[in-house]
Amino acid sequence: MNISKIIHHHETRIRVDFAYNSEITSKLKQIPDTRWSRTLRTWHIPYTKEAFEQLKNLFPDVEYPTTTSTKNFEPSNITTKQSNEIKITEQAKSNLFLKKESVNKDIILETNTKAKPIEVDISITTKRIFVKLAKNDTDTQFLSSFRYVNWDKNNRQWIIPNYGKNLELIKSYFQNRTTSITEEHLENIVEAKTSMIEAGILKLLNIQNRILRIYFVYHPTLKEDIKKIALSRWNSSENCWTIPYSERNVETIRILSQINELKFDYQLISKTEGVPRQPKHAGYLRCPVQYIEKLKELRYSINTQNVYTDLFEEFINYYPDKTVSEITEEEVINFLRYLVNDRKISTSYQNQSINAIKFYYERVLGGKRKIYLIERPRKEKYLPEVLSEEEVVAILKTISNIKHKALIMTIYSGGLRISELINLKIKDIDSNRMQIRVTQSKGKKDRYTLLSKKTLLTLRQYFAEYKPKDWLFEGENGGQYADRSIQNILRTAVKKAGIKKRITVHTLRHSFATHLLENGTDLRYIQNLLGHSSSKTTEIYTHITTKGFDQIKNPLDKLEI
Repeated sequence: MNISKIIHHHETRIRVDFAYNSEITSKLKQIPDTRWSRTLRTWHIPYTKEAFEQLKNLFPDVEYPTTTSTKNFEPSNITTKQSNEIKITEQAKSNLFLKKESVNKDIILETNTKAKPIEVDISITTKRIFVKLAKNDTDTQFLSSFRYVNWDKNNRQWIIPNYGKNLELIKSYFQNRTTSITEEHLENIVEAKTSMIEAGILKLLNIQNRILRIYFVYHPTLKEDIKKIALSRWNSSENCWTIPYSERNVETIRILSQINELKFDYQLISKTEGVPRQPKHAGYLRCPVQYIEKLKELRYSINTQNVYTDLFEEFINYYPDKTVSEITEEEVINFLRYLVNDRKISTSYQNQSINAIKFYYERVLGGKRKIYLIERPRKEKYLPEVLSEEEVVAILKTISNIKHKALIMTIYSGGLRISELINLKIKDIDSNRMQIRVTQSKGKKDRYTLLSKKTLLTLRQYFAEYKPKDWLFEGENGGQYADRSIQNILRTAVKKAGIKKRITVHTLRHSFATHLLENGTDLRYIQNLLGHSSSKTTEIYTHITTKGFDQIKNPLDKLEI
């Protein structure tokens, strides 16, 4: 039988190894909290004086040493009358020793305090814990036991997710060895999170008609009901549940608050304005030529080239007195924090900025992959706004210009993106098969989509009047039609139709997919028509459609109130 000290699931334990013996096993299980580890394939007991005393009592034939020094704490000091030899391993000798009390001569276990403790630096953010220390086997075993732990080679530190009891366990383990603990705005964040929660109240915050945040004191039944709502998720940074905004979801939460006898507090939160972006001026730094050439070389789309170039220019103009090569990693992080804290940018903008900067250092300069220690935001899941079929009719009826009407009808008829419409050529309209060919769209994919008979008739009228030469829709001076002009056409039509929803050109694409689904079209066909790589992207429309809602009975109507 071998005995050693181990760290198992963040706990210090005594590992007990022996050849299989049912009698020894049954005796060992008499010690409270004795466990079998499937990973280590061994038994282990608590690392306490009481557990060690019970171990001695259960094996009375074993003679245990009573010396207070680790020098004489050798395997030869332990004798046994049993056939199975009980000894202490070399690992145990370095980590465990027995200390004799003055009167009762009680034996307890403790760590060797003669060795100089390894100093530890801990930094904490809302989502991560960073631990810096000299490498050693014992601490490595402890830190490696955390789920999703990562070793950052560049900064020589451990990165552990900050959730559950991780922070509490790390602080407890390193309590006498930490030289500094840096908590970045943690107190203010915790205070802000908890201030939103009040007993007896369910708070529902509508963030710009996009996301609903739900705050309430822990309630297991309510929690399970919210988890059943499509696309619901726990937001650990805000300490609340979030679901996409829709009037249906607002009504669902209101009903749940009534059922659970909670006061319903509903608030609409408008957008928080941040610091405006620095305007371009005479001394404005432009994107390096090699950056643009690399984008072209790797065949990035024109849209991606424009976005990356613009975002990288914003970055280099934040440090106008430095060349790009002089900007340090710390300064990159400071810029990204400026975007979040001062500019109040969206999660999508933040992710694109990170990618634009990484593209220069990793692809243009050919450097190693970098991880900037600022939280990449988890992209929120929104339910897109859609128009009803009646609203689409109302919009089209307000448009008198045949070219403008043909534009809008073609987008809705084929579920097109605005860039796809602009890139359409006359030859892409197949009137025989009633299809529209979309070439080299998002993800550099070709596809066919639908062409309605009414759209074809409108296109023929438009063609006879305007006679385009190459592109299906051309500007006044030839060339491709401007996307901003299309947006203005739709914005004017929506206003004339008296529709109050927040409508964009992309809303027509969402409406096309939703109406197909409501009319019984299989989801796989819709996926192909829209050009989605994953069916999960298309499944979002199943959460929008209201078909069959008239057959669902509201649970509140069954209550006798």
